[in-house]
Amino acid sequence: MRNKIYIGMLLVVILLAACGNRDELMQSVLREAGDNRTELQKVLDHYPPHSPQAKAARFLVANMYLHHTYEGWELDTLRSIRKNKKWRQPIADSILNRWRAFDYRRCKLVRDIHVARAEVLIDNINLAFEAWKKRAWNQNYSFEEFCEYVLPYRVGDEPFENWRRIYYERYSPILDSLYQGDNAVEAAFRMAEYLKKEQHFDSYKDLNLPHLGALFLLNTRGGYCREECDICAYVMRAVGIPVTIDFYEISPSYNSRHLWNAVVDTNGLAVPFNLSDKVFSRNGKTAKRKKGKVYRTCYGIQAEKQKGLYADKKAYGFFKNPCLKDVSGEYFPDSHVNISVKEESDKDWLYLCVYSGQNYIPIDVTRPKQGVANFKYVEPGMIYFLSRYDNGDFTVCDYPFLATKEGPHFFIPDTQHRSRVALRRKYPLVNNDQYLAYSVGVTVSGANRKDFKDSELLYQVIDTPQTNYNIVVPAIKGKYRYIRYCSPKHKYIKLGEWYMYTDSTGQPIDNYTVSSNQEWTAYQREQLKLLTDGDWSTSYHSASANEQLTFDLGKPTPIDHFLFMPRNDDNFIHLGDTYELYYYDKHRKWKSLGRQTAKEMTIYYDNVPEGALLILRNHTRGRQERCFYMKNGEQIFP
Repeated sequence: MRNKIYIGMLLVVILLAACGNRDELMQSVLREAGDNRTELQKVLDHYPPHSPQAKAARFLVANMYLHHTYEGWELDTLRSIRKNKKWRQPIADSILNRWRAFDYRRCKLVRDIHVARAEVLIDNINLAFEAWKKRAWNQNYSFEEFCEYVLPYRVGDEPFENWRRIYYERYSPILDSLYQGDNAVEAAFRMAEYLKKEQHFDSYKDLNLPHLGALFLLNTRGGYCREECDICAYVMRAVGIPVTIDFYEISPSYNSRHLWNAVVDTNGLAVPFNLSDKVFSRNGKTAKRKKGKVYRTCYGIQAEKQKGLYADKKAYGFFKNPCLKDVSGEYFPDSHVNISVKEESDKDWLYLCVYSGQNYIPIDVTRPKQGVANFKYVEPGMIYFLSRYDNGDFTVCDYPFLATKEGPHFFIPDTQHRSRVALRRKYPLVNNDQYLAYSVGVTVSGANRKDFKDSELLYQVIDTPQTNYNIVVPAIKGKYRYIRYCSPKHKYIKLGEWYMYTDSTGQPIDNYTVSSNQEWTAYQREQLKLLTDGDWSTSYHSASANEQLTFDLGKPTPIDHFLFMPRNDDNFIHLGDTYELYYYDKHRKWKSLGRQTAKEMTIYYDNVPEGALLILRNHTRGRQERCFYMKNGEQIFP
C-alpha cells in the first residue's frame, strides 16, 4: 500500500514539475515531509524572499521528493569491508560468496524529505554561493546552471551527509594555487590532474553497494567508474566548478553502463573527462567507447522526453526517470535516425535497442508520426534494433541496421548467395589492442650464468601480437639453465600465461623457481600462479616498470619453444572450445549456421549469407559476445 501511495504521489510531483509549477511542487513536497516539514521550512525561511539564496533553497526543496538513500546493517558491514581493504588486495572468496546475492535495493529506503536537516542544507547553500562567487567564470553561467551543476548536496543515493565544508576547506586553497584564470574547463582539468596524483584509485566491482558518499571517498578512493565520477563531482562542486555526471546505458563494446564527468563549458556544452583518462580533450570524446545515446544524472526534475511518457504505465521504466536528461545532442548534434514504419504504429512507443549478446537493451524511445520513427541525436557507426516493449519483453520489428550519415543500412541476409568466412574473435577488441601492444619491446634471454654475463637473446617482441596465443621459437637453439623475461624500461609486465617446452610435443617445464630484480609483495608473489593457471583471462602484473622475471630451471635445459600470452580478455578463438555461428534472419530470429570445435586460432564457416548480421557464441566459456558483420573478409565489430 505504501508503495502505491508513493508511486501515485511521485506521478503528481513529476507532472507538476513537467508543467513548470514550482510552487505547487514545493507545497507537495512539504506536505509529504510529515514531521520533517519544519526542517525544510527553516531552510526556505532562512533567506530574504527574493534573494538568489532563497531561489536556490526553493530549487533544492522542490526537487527533493525523488532523492533518497538506503540504510541497514548489511550496508554498514559492506562499507566496513570495503574501507578496510588494502590497495590491490582481493577480498576473500568466502566474504564475496556470502554477499554475492545481496541486493542493497532491498534495504530500507530513506527519503531526503524525511531526514534532511536545515543546518546541513543551509551550510550547503552558503558554501556553494561562497565558492561560486569566488570564481571569475561565474559571470558566464546562468543561475539554472549553478543550481544543477554546483549547488546539489548529493550525486546519487549516497547517505545524507554534511560534506561540503570539509571538501571546500581542503580543496579550495589547492585550486587557488593551481589556477587563477576565468576558464572553468581549464580549472577542472587542473583540479583533475591533481586528484589523479593525490591518491591512488583502487578499481573494483566486487561488492554491490549504493553510492558510497563524500565522507567515505574523501580518504578511501575505490570502486568503479561511478565512484571516480562521484569523488570528482564532490571536489569540483565544492570549489565552484560546474561539473556533472554523464553516462551511456550500454555500448556495443562493453557489457555495462559507463559513467564519466563533464565540465559544462560557457557554450552550455559538456567537455567530458575521467580521472582515469591519461589525456583530457575538449572535442567531446571520451576514449574509444561508443555510446549510442548519452544521459545526464540531474538533481532537478526534467521535462518529459516525449509527451505522455511519464504517465504511460506501459512505457519502459528507464525513460520515466524524471532526473535523467537526454544530452546526446551535446555529443552527436548532427546525427538522426529516421525509419519508416506502418502508420498504425503512430500510437505505439518504439525503442532503439542495442543487443548485449543476451538481451535487447533500449537506449532511446519515440512515438512515430505519419509512419516515421525519428530518433534524435543518435551516434552513427553502431548497430541498432527497432523494437516494441510489451509485458516485460522487447520484440524486434525490423531488420537490424547500422546507423550511417546517409541513413540506416539494414542487414538483410541474402540466402541465395553465401560465402566462406574466417572468424578470430567473438567480441570487439576494445582495450585488448592496447594490452597486446603493451608486450612490444619484451625480450626473452637465456643464460647459464646467474649474472647473465653469457646471456643470448632468444626472442624479442617487435610488433603487436595479432592474437593472445603465441608460440615463440627461439632465434638460437641451445641449453639454458636461466630464462629471463624482461619488460622495457618504461613498461610493466602484463603477462597472461607463460610456458617453456623442451620439445615440440611434450609437456611444459614445471620444475623451476622464479625470482625478480624487484622486491615482491606477498600479493605479487601470489600472482605468479596466474602465469600457469590455465585461465587465459587472468594475468600477472608487475609492481613497477622494467621488471625482470628469471626462471631457474635447475640445470642447462634444451628450449624448443615458448608459449606466451599477453594480458587479454580471452575473446579470441580458444583452442578446444565449442562455437556456434548465428545470423539474423527474416523471421527476426537468430538462426544457427552450425557448431564446431576450435582446432586452431581461426574457425571457418562456408555457408554464411551475404549481407547478414552475425554473432559467434562460445558454448564452453565466457559471456562476452557481440554482433558483427563481414567486410572485405574481416570481422567488423562496430
